[in-house]
Amino acid sequence: KQWEEMSAKEKRRFEEMAERDKSRYEKDMANYDPPAGGATGKRKKRAKDPNAPKRALSAFFFFCGDERPDVRAAHPEWSVAEVAKELGKRWEKVTNRSKFEARAEADKARYAKEMEAYRGGGSVPKASPAKKAKPQPKESDEDDDEEEEDDEDDDE
Repeated sequence: KQWEEMSAKEKRRFEEMAERDKSRYEKDMANYDPPAGGATGKRKKRAKDPNAPKRALSAFFFFCGDERPDVRAAHPEWSVAEVAKELGKRWEKVTNRSKFEARAEADKARYAKEMEAYRGGGSVPKASPAKKAKPQPKESDEDDDEEEEDDEDDDE
């Protein structure tokens, strides 16, 4: 608000200060030598191994897996966030959590077993038993290949 009310002469003083500071910064950066080892203050994210076992699910996630279809059926217009809020409210009201906690413990044991095999160099199954496999499309792959070839011809 003050900037809008300033006259051009008053503004010029601040603009000159900014120009001086910018030239000082550019001079400093021209002589800047980054520290050895590439330590820039940012941490690099460790790459995730695609062969590592899937983490164990919590009791809440098992509950959500059972309840989400009911919530979606009752309220198909709701967004993902609204469904998640409703699932949270329902989880707070659950009195008998033991069945979900038992499933979580079983999944935790599965994860520990798979991690032991993974660290030992053994093979680990790709899909977690906690998640359902997606159904495969009924169309054959040959039809997809023919469509891709047609698309390539159109590009030329």
